[in-house]
Amino acid sequence: MSQAPLAFRAIVLLFVLDAPLFGVATVVTVSGRQLLVSGQPYTVQGVNYSPTPVGTTVGATAASCTGGYQWWADPSTYNSDFPLIRRMGANTIRAYGILNDTSATQQQYVNAMLDAAAANGLYVIMNHYPSHSANPANAGQQAAWQAEFVAGINAYENKEAVLIWEFGNENNLDNGQFGGWYPLVNTIAGAGQAADANHPIMTVEGETSLIAYSVGSAARSANDASMTNLDIWGINAYRGTSFRGLFESVVTSTTKPVLITEFGKDAYLDSSAQENQTLQATHLSAQWQEISSHLSANDVTKPLVGGVVFEWTDEWWKDAGANTCLQHDTTILFSRPLVTEDPGYNDEWFGLAGVSPVNAISNPAGKARSLRAGYTTMQSFWNPSALASASASGSFFSDIVRNYPNPFRLGRESTKFVIQATVAGTVNLSVYDAGGHFVTSFKAEVTPPARTEMFWDGYNGQGQQVSSGLYLVRIEGSGSGKKDTQFRKVVAVK
Repeated sequence: MSQAPLAFRAIVLLFVLDAPLFGVATVVTVSGRQLLVSGQPYTVQGVNYSPTPVGTTVGATAASCTGGYQWWADPSTYNSDFPLIRRMGANTIRAYGILNDTSATQQQYVNAMLDAAAANGLYVIMNHYPSHSANPANAGQQAAWQAEFVAGINAYENKEAVLIWEFGNENNLDNGQFGGWYPLVNTIAGAGQAADANHPIMTVEGETSLIAYSVGSAARSANDASMTNLDIWGINAYRGTSFRGLFESVVTSTTKPVLITEFGKDAYLDSSAQENQTLQATHLSAQWQEISSHLSANDVTKPLVGGVVFEWTDEWWKDAGANTCLQHDTTILFSRPLVTEDPGYNDEWFGLAGVSPVNAISNPAGKARSLRAGYTTMQSFWNPSALASASASGSFFSDIVRNYPNPFRLGRESTKFVIQATVAGTVNLSVYDAGGHFVTSFKAEVTPPARTEMFWDGYNGQGQQVSSGLYLVRIEGSGSGKKDTQFRKVVAVK
């Protein structure tokens, strides 16, 4: 029986499986205006995460849209995204509606996702999304919302990645117009606190030119004296490159910590009718610098515990027009006249990562990504050492090359390798069996900052399907004077 080359056998001996160890629930508290994680001041460097693929929608199936997409049930997506989000320097993601359904199947999905988040050093803001079309005055509806919220807390309170329990989003714009809304939120927050004393409770406000934030309003029972069970106020704010006095007004409205739960700018410039990454990046830079100057982690008298960028990827389903899920629409959702450089905000263009159209060969699932300049802008604030090392080092890959699914099923699917490179160049993948015998190879050209995906379908170089078992993949990248090699262990099953 022939033996593998010595160098390759050394690789086999040194190769280790990724085996993260997960801890117990993290204790998160509020002290004054500070958010404390395990007793230490914590600044949320977050990204809103709702990576809906092209061709799908979070709602019901309709026209060109495959409905009911839930990203936490799609590990191939979040396992690809989480390392990129963490490498950007984010420490938190915000998950809309994740507490609305706590069925056994949903808990299995969410628990696996929370373990993946913890393995990547990410905390999760766990949102319950009360319907904006339901009747908030209905006692049965109120009881259902409270029961769902508490059930979600009971299901996940012991997970290491949980940061904050969040009830509602942009309440003041609709449900908050009901006179009993904020007393209801306070009651539900109290039920949440009774269920779990180790994580704070938050609710979130939005703004339009016609409806103001309710934070601190005695008339709506949204002042500190009334909201005794609420720990944190969340605020979504879109005011251009400046927050225009928002933080100063918050100081006089509440003594509670405030998290900017949504901020950012779309990457579509209406006046030129085309994508403009510089527009988005310029806004994000100015916005984060202003948030940074109001952080309570640095000064206990300041009101903010951080900010959450809106959002990780574009979502093509959001415009309500025909063929909406397969077309990157440019409809303006809302306008801010004071943002003179581009007053229109295009709902399908907010991603730090763009997504590509569905293509039967190269992008069949509608998930291919291209990192925008906004990504590196936030990385320059949140993880500058990674940005500098990627530019200055000899490394070709800017992150670990991962593959999903793994194991993968022969004859029914391919395993996908996700590559992020620092420079343009070539990636070669060589597959070997467990004995070190060559199986097949393939290559791809990469051009940063786009994420490149390569697939192995389980066939060897002669077009024959391989047997079930363990395979080792050598991944070599080279270009612009940089060269890098990584290895992955892949399991093929029938």
